[in-house]
Amino acid sequence: MKQINYELIEKNLIFILNELRAQPEVALYYPNNSSSYSDDMVQISEYIEPAGEYGLAYECIVGDLELFPFKLSGLAAVKLLEVGLLMGFKTGSDRDNLFDFR
Repeated sequence: MKQINYELIEKNLIFILNELRAQPEVALYYPNNSSSYSDDMVQISEYIEPAGEYGLAYECIVGDLELFPFKLSGLAAVKLLEVGLLMGFKTGSDRDNLFDFR
C-alpha cells in the first residue's frame, strides 16, 4: 500500500486556497444567514494549518466551488484533482459515494 504524501496535499490545498482568497468579489454571493466569505477562508486555512484536517479542507473547497462562482486556474484544478486522487475521495456526501475509495 502506498504512503499518502501529506506534504504534497497540504501544499496543493494552500495553493488552491490562495486562489480562492484572491477572489474577494465572490463574497457578494455568500448568503447573510451563513458564515461569511472571510470566515470561510479562515476556517479552511485553519483546517489545513495547524489542524492538518486535509479532508475537511478539501470538502469545504469542493463545496465552495459547487456553490459559489469561484474561478480556478488550470494549475489549481489539476492540484485539486491530485488531492482528491491522493486522498481517495471527492467528498463525504452521499452523492459522491461513487468516488470514495477509502
